Amino acid sequence: MPNIYHATPYDISAVGFYFKTLNEYREKASRHRNEYGDPVEEYEIQFIDGDNYELFKAIGVNQANLPLWFDQFEDLDEDEAARAIYLAGYECIAPEEIIDRLDEVMLFEGTLLEFAEDYVESTGLLDQLPESLRYYFDVEAFARDMRLGGEVTELELGNRQWIVQL
Repeated sequence: MPNIYHATPYDISAVGFYFKTLNEYREKASRHRNEYGDPVEEYEIQFIDGDNYELFKAIGVNQANLPLWFDQFEDLDEDEAARAIYLAGYECIAPEEIIDRLDEVMLFEGTLLEFAEDYVESTGLLDQLPESLRYYFDVEAFARDMRLGGEVTELELGNRQWIVQL
């Protein structure tokens, strides 16, 4: 199902219009007139229905960057969208640079504790300790310290939770 958007004119004497594609927006905007017959030039772009609302909001889609949204962002899958939202919202990366930097962001789907447990296991962090001492390692404290130290960021999108690591 395609996303649905609305172009809301800043001109209070004009009524907005719905659109689904950039071409449809351009066509309707080019012939859009207010109640006095004057062309309408400026719009607020609103996300009405569909996928990637969080990304739309994080990118700050407006009339000026609408072509960029349709060319690069609208069709991103959930993982790519989560990366893009992190880069836009947490790292303040300009929308024009985000697509080139998606690979810099490592994602883990799950809670911070699950991430820490996976990290400890996959890196062999405790392998050099004697087995009798491994039981004293506090994974919850380790997870908390990773978050407080800025090594990871928790990101919740819809009903999914992500741990982001640069």
